[in-house]
Amino acid sequence: MKIGLCGFPKVGKTSVFEAITGLVSDAHAHSTNIAAVPIPDQRLDRLFADFPKSRKVQAKIEYLDPYLHEPGPDDAIGPSLNAVKSTSVLALVVRGFENPNVPYVFQSIDMKHAVAVSVERMFEADTVVCERRLEKIDVMYRKAKSDDLVRERAVIVKCLDHLRGASPLSQLELHPEERAVIQGIGFLTAKPLMIVLNVDEKDASTERLDNIAAEFTPLAPRYATVVALCARLERELLELDAQDRAMFMQDAGLTSLAQERVIRASYDATGTICFFTIGDDEVRAWPLRAGTTAAKAAGTVHTDMERGFIRAEVISFDDYVKAGSMREVKAQKLNRLEGKDYVVADGDIIEFRFHV
Repeated sequence: MKIGLCGFPKVGKTSVFEAITGLVSDAHAHSTNIAAVPIPDQRLDRLFADFPKSRKVQAKIEYLDPYLHEPGPDDAIGPSLNAVKSTSVLALVVRGFENPNVPYVFQSIDMKHAVAVSVERMFEADTVVCERRLEKIDVMYRKAKSDDLVRERAVIVKCLDHLRGASPLSQLELHPEERAVIQGIGFLTAKPLMIVLNVDEKDASTERLDNIAAEFTPLAPRYATVVALCARLERELLELDAQDRAMFMQDAGLTSLAQERVIRASYDATGTICFFTIGDDEVRAWPLRAGTTAAKAAGTVHTDMERGFIRAEVISFDDYVKAGSMREVKAQKLNRLEGKDYVVADGDIIEFRFHV
């Protein structure tokens, strides 16, 4: 999963990047910040404790904070959006803090207005892409008639009509072959949207952050996931050792770091779950889209497993914990064999049987 941070200037995109990755960017490097962050998972820790000779392999999320030249005031968010077209998820950072020393493109801090304008720009950008693509297809078709161009044109027209109806392309129903036509275009509204509210330190307690996110959710687009954090405070926390950080968090009323909250929001935005494999050399977590079948899940481990899929031996994590060991799981017959169409559940421990 690759998450691209975007938003208007002076909203704290780089501060948010540093807060959720623990990395300090070089302001003089003039380059894009990229970091792959291991995903903490207590279930994986529990499995690893039972198989300490194996290697623990955590799932990872990659964050991208694009370097931008100073954009013009009339198109302040445009370059930011263009820079994250290759990512799988958009994280729209919205300013919710006051600072007279940091100029802002709007006259006042209004998070609802900032989100509305940002989403409007996303729709405009996708609409322009569709219109230009249709022009190009028509020119190509006049030179050489092609059934492929006819099919592509039909899909682009469907996308354009959907956008003009004020609906994101993520909610457009397309057949797999139609989806393949637009897969490489990088439509912004086709991506899951996560809204990151970067608020003041006075609102930095977990209770307050949760309340802010909950209060803002009805104001956000219905397809967006909302999370709130205070990037400035979170950056300071990461500079402390574990003991001082725990004390500081307690004083601030924080029960979890921004990194954990953003990861949860990322999973919610994308409908991601996680399954586990236990091998001779590693215990590993595998992120997966909810609704994925066992055969497709096998393909995330290795393409040969999907190609030669026979069965999946499945144990639910809860059953494993109740049994206490793999030996007891099998003694109590809590493991089961599932076919290729089995839909993987969050927390499943799976051993794939295959032959190629």
